[in-house]
Amino acid sequence: MALRALNSVVAANYNKLSTNPILAGDIVMIDTSDTTQNPAVVKRGTRDATYNSRGYFVGVCADDALGTNPAGETPTMINNDPAGSNFVNGSAFQSYTNGFYVGVKRAIGDFKDESIDVVTNLTAGIPTYPQRGVTVYTTPSSQFVTDRYALFESTTTTADGTTITAFVQGDLLTVSSASTNTASGATVNGAGKLVRLDPAAVTDGPVIGRVDYFDSGAGLLYWTLL
Repeated sequence: MALRALNSVVAANYNKLSTNPILAGDIVMIDTSDTTQNPAVVKRGTRDATYNSRGYFVGVCADDALGTNPAGETPTMINNDPAGSNFVNGSAFQSYTNGFYVGVKRAIGDFKDESIDVVTNLTAGIPTYPQRGVTVYTTPSSQFVTDRYALFESTTTTADGTTITAFVQGDLLTVSSASTNTASGATVNGAGKLVRLDPAAVTDGPVIGRVDYFDSGAGLLYWTLL
């Protein structure tokens, strides 16, 4: 998905396993399956009863690094329309205000970390590597625009069961649980996404950020890293 940094001081380098997908805008955490690396290897963050401390969560990823892309996810990017536009499309009046909007990101396959296994590839025979680097924003008070969120509220340390219609300025944000469950019983993979922290139960998860503004029309969340 997408992330747009409005301001930030530190953009740090971390490694991830090539087989682990990460999208720009994902909250990333220390991958405790490999503690031999310095700096630590990171992965998409999810909270649970064990990983419920802010210390496990490194920051927000700036890169799309899908690896083998097991979920078939499509990267997006956030662009800025500085002028907006009004026009008639057939008989329908269209009005677009100026501001950020999100669209599908196009990238050549070389950036998706596929393993090379065909002899027609010019780089056939070159060793592949188990890790690749990603940029992670780590500075508190950094401000971002993202589409990596889920309209849910935490209910326990291990679940997000309450649906919400929108974020409100001042809402505290945490990282989603491993599975975000809707009231209808459908399940959405929420790994790495931001959800609202229940204000009546702030111990449900670590505080990752604060809502600055929610543009429901564009589907974009403006937020500050805390």
